[in-house]
Amino acid sequence: MKFSRSEINTLQLTGVGHFGCHFAMLVFPTAAVSLAHETGTPIATVLGWSFWGYFLFGAGAKRVVRAGVLGIGPAFMLVSLARPGVSLVLALALVGILASLYHPAGMSLISRTIRLRGSALGINGVVGNLGIASAPLLTAWVANEWGWRNAYLALGALLFFLGLAVSLRKIEEPEAGAVTRDEHQHLPWERLKLFLILMCAMTMAGLTYRAVTVAQPAYFEEQVQWISYGAATSLVYLLGTLGHLIGGRLADRYDLRIVYLLFHAASLPFVIWMSAASGSLLLGVSTLFLFFSLGMQPIENSLVARFTPDRWRSTGYGLKFTVTFSIGALSVWGVERIINQASISKVFLAVGIPVSLTILFAILILLASRGRPVINDPKPL
Repeated sequence: MKFSRSEINTLQLTGVGHFGCHFAMLVFPTAAVSLAHETGTPIATVLGWSFWGYFLFGAGAKRVVRAGVLGIGPAFMLVSLARPGVSLVLALALVGILASLYHPAGMSLISRTIRLRGSALGINGVVGNLGIASAPLLTAWVANEWGWRNAYLALGALLFFLGLAVSLRKIEEPEAGAVTRDEHQHLPWERLKLFLILMCAMTMAGLTYRAVTVAQPAYFEEQVQWISYGAATSLVYLLGTLGHLIGGRLADRYDLRIVYLLFHAASLPFVIWMSAASGSLLLGVSTLFLFFSLGMQPIENSLVARFTPDRWRSTGYGLKFTVTFSIGALSVWGVERIINQASISKVFLAVGIPVSLTILFAILILLASRGRPVINDPKPL
């Protein structure tokens, strides 16, 4: 089954939106290394400045894709003008607000306009994680050559022109409430119960995601000698993002509940292993963790679509990304405290706790759905 022209336009718009929002969120952990060296500020303190940006990345998630696509670039340019401290915190918060506009609207748009939902979400995830993979590499290169301010200025211009290129493409979107293919399998009260359990799982996954993304660049600088920390971070995310394609294909073929549980369970031993690994082994283990941790995302987003009626789809995704990114932002404080009181390696050992809880909630979804499969339906809309 091929994508139609309108579906391709949806993938292009949401792809740039997803790339931009994740790119925006991964620039600062890498630029923080340069900023810490430049100002003589401890890395834990510099990373802590990003809290409100990550918090608002989830809290503002109720708007349309285009506003975020066109707004992130100029916000980056404002960061380049900010002074370290309160001004920088406020500028990063603005980036977080604009980046937050993508996820609820973008995921809802894909789920409502593209027939092969899992595959489309997988492709969208790959493009988003290309933003994650490229941000550390590009940021480290520009920041090392010309400073962290010029990194934000140049990368902001790049994001703005990418947004202009796709923002006016025509997309055929059905009216809210017109699509009902997800509403036949469970009664409304059953979908609500399953969605609430899934919310608990997604909250834990959000804590995991933010802790790992914030801590990895500094951890690689400490433990990997043969490659720069920026290139190392980009490499593991680039390889790990292949999990999105596999997860998306599996989401269109198999019971979403089962593959969701399997992906989370497979990620647990690798994140614990990361706390004791170094050098090339650390990069390999990190890649395997990200393969499963990122690969579950199109499966998870498919579950959100299956457990929410069409008229509440954007609200469902808005709630998901509010807890995933806003509550997940609490990991920034956790990372700062663990680094100060123990070591950065202990961050990854601690991450095993929310991963284990995510697995528990995934099991509860299986039990609560009483053995009935939960699958994507690729029939025409």
